[in-house]
Amino acid sequence: MRPKRDVETRSAPAPALATAPSPPLPPSLLPPNDAPFTNWSGTREVVPAVLAQPESLAELEAVVAAAHAARAKLRPVGSALSPNGLAFEAGGMVSLALMDKVMSVDKEARTVTAQAGARVADVTAALKPHGLTLPVYASIKEQSIGGYLQAGVHGTGARIPPADAAALGLTLVTPGRGTLRLTASDPLFRLATVGLGALGVVAEATLACDAATWLVETTRVVERAAAVEGHAARLAAHRHVRYMWIPYVDAVVIVTLDEAAP
Repeated sequence: MRPKRDVETRSAPAPALATAPSPPLPPSLLPPNDAPFTNWSGTREVVPAVLAQPESLAELEAVVAAAHAARAKLRPVGSALSPNGLAFEAGGMVSLALMDKVMSVDKEARTVTAQAGARVADVTAALKPHGLTLPVYASIKEQSIGGYLQAGVHGTGARIPPADAAALGLTLVTPGRGTLRLTASDPLFRLATVGLGALGVVAEATLACDAATWLVETTRVVERAAAVEGHAARLAAHRHVRYMWIPYVDAVVIVTLDEAAP
């Protein structure tokens, strides 16, 4: 709770203004251990003053409301895969790792709804029995669905849009406006989809899915000049194109993937 303040006037002191009590912090809002919080690539670390790990939407709402009441910074973090330090806040962090359920799969509508902490690998596994898959993947399957959207994940296909294009609905827990259930018709929807955690904490997301397909991967090594020369034709001819090149070495690994019958 914030301390009470006396509001003075020229004639006489006014009575103390009482503020509404802050929501109780859930048990999962605990100070961190002595070990720092480190990202997946080991390039960033921080010892936050508090590290919240809510297990439900209600707990997440309490965490965000308490931080807002205390005017404390709170950064959401998923699997901490990003090499930058955007989610790393010494004041406070909220991890969605324990909100990791795949809530529903609609085979007919080709949609999936999952909590923000669900890993891409787990969502993919839940979709597989229904003959569905996510429309785009990055190179790492440990990403959380919240980070998958908020960071604007993209794949390697020139004709395949980034992950946010698949978003159909978001549950966003905000400090000032409470919990928002956003769909494409809401003015905030596109801003919040790739919001980088700035507008609130994504708690749940509904995504459009694609029918699962088989892909054939081809890998070859060419000289750098040949890789540059054939780039445009390669993008037009293949569903996915990926390059791996070590600077100052005249050899480029090219990986292409194309749909194939099972």
